[in-house]
Amino acid sequence: MISENLDHPQGNVPEKAPQKESHLRSVIKSVSWRIVGSIDTMLLSYLFTGSVKIAALIGSTEVMTKVILYYMHERIWQIIPRNTVRHWFKSKKS
Repeated sequence: MISENLDHPQGNVPEKAPQKESHLRSVIKSVSWRIVGSIDTMLLSYLFTGSVKIAALIGSTEVMTKVILYYMHERIWQIIPRNTVRHWFKSKKS
């Protein structure tokens, strides 16, 4: 929503700024992403042998799969409403 503000140079300003992501949410997302990435690497390593050529194949394949997995991971996190995770941790302390 936009409200009129005569003191603002453009006259109109957003009523509420978009919510920034908290550090806790970023840390939790980073940890969960690393887990997903590690599982991906282990599965790829299991599928291929340990030769240098295949190790290079794993490395290049991993870059591509992690880009796709990261995108899907971010989209899933978009489904989780903001402050839900914080609420989970607060309810566990009580």
